[in-house]
Amino acid sequence: MWQGFKTITYWNRKLHIYTGLFLLWFIWLFSVSGLLLNHGKWKFAGFWDQRRQSVRSLAVNIPEGLDSVALIRLVMKETNISGEVSDVLVSTDSINFKVSIPGHERNLHVDVKRGTCTMKETVFNLWGKIRTLHTFNGVDKKFPDKKPDWILTRIWHFSMNMIATGLIILCTSSWIMWINSKKYFLLGGIILASGIATTIFLVFIIKLF
Repeated sequence: MWQGFKTITYWNRKLHIYTGLFLLWFIWLFSVSGLLLNHGKWKFAGFWDQRRQSVRSLAVNIPEGLDSVALIRLVMKETNISGEVSDVLVSTDSINFKVSIPGHERNLHVDVKRGTCTMKETVFNLWGKIRTLHTFNGVDKKFPDKKPDWILTRIWHFSMNMIATGLIILCTSSWIMWINSKKYFLLGGIILASGIATTIFLVFIIKLF
């Protein structure tokens, strides 16, 4: 029994270390992007004022009888763009939609009758890209059941699930190491209780509103 306990302790420590090393840069990325979200007025990270915008018109060959999904795919292919599609608005003779990748947004207006596409582009700097990555998941607020349709969004979406799982592993392995620690058991218990109390307090405050 004792030998088995030592084996569990040994592998738990290794799991904690290597999971932490793997997630190190992901955690840093989300920490920095989270700070940028909370402190949008920081001058060094002022991406919005430094954005580059442009408008251009393109001719597109649109066959008759296409539905909105096929039309969007055709326009994206003819304009040679890729990304996550959202904000789709279809009318009788036109279609509007947005194509986004981290740090780069394109708003397109397609005139079906005239066969033209007007594209408004907004390009952000590095800080804008990092900030966008924090919330980029391919979810459309208007269509919450819509799944990501860009392959890189799916990869990023999968990565976020893996990071969340990794953080659960880190927290669980930390808890196991604390349980096994005699020297820091009391201090760890105080810190753990403080974290639980703070979380409950914040959830309770949010629930009031």
